[in-house]
Amino acid sequence: MKKLILVRHVLTEDNELAKLSGHIDSKVSEEGKKQIEKITEFLKYEKIDRIYTTTSSRTKETVKNLANINSIEIQQSEDLQEISFGDFEGKDFKEIQKDYPDEFNKMIEEGYEYTYPNGESLVDCFERVSKETQFILDESDEDETILICAHAGTIRNILTYLISNSFEYHWNFKIDNASISIVEIDNGFAVINKLNETSFLK
Repeated sequence: MKKLILVRHVLTEDNELAKLSGHIDSKVSEEGKKQIEKITEFLKYEKIDRIYTTTSSRTKETVKNLANINSIEIQQSEDLQEISFGDFEGKDFKEIQKDYPDEFNKMIEEGYEYTYPNGESLVDCFERVSKETQFILDESDEDETILICAHAGTIRNILTYLISNSFEYHWNFKIDNASISIVEIDNGFAVINKLNETSFLK
């Protein structure tokens, strides 16, 4: 049985301001730095065989201590990145609604199919993330524990892919900053063992 530990990166300065940061880098906030210590403490006795992050510094910083504890080199993947918000990177939804009302309405009407200007749609992002997730699983041995530190949208995509092979349940998962979700996969059958665990942060 394979075990997948899904960690959302810790709180960033953009998160605190509710700004969209998909492909742009965002600094870990002071609260985020405290969360790194708590994640490390919570997972330090877990035997981890592989660690994957995105190319964003916020994901690498979140699990760098765990990589050191397990003597593992972090593997970075572009394909696990958050959705690209394109021209709306660094903006918040109120700003988009005020300055780009037509786009904001399109966003609501088109849902999963909506493509951010010079960015991606949720469907595009799902396709990218699901292919990479399957590649990671295929590369790993049956008894391995794999940690992926990524973004809320990425983790939602991984979960909906593993349980339904579609993006249908993307918005059914609440994924907080610094949360941990655990999925056990036995012969391709995925069971969510832990979802959005944050009790250790208190």
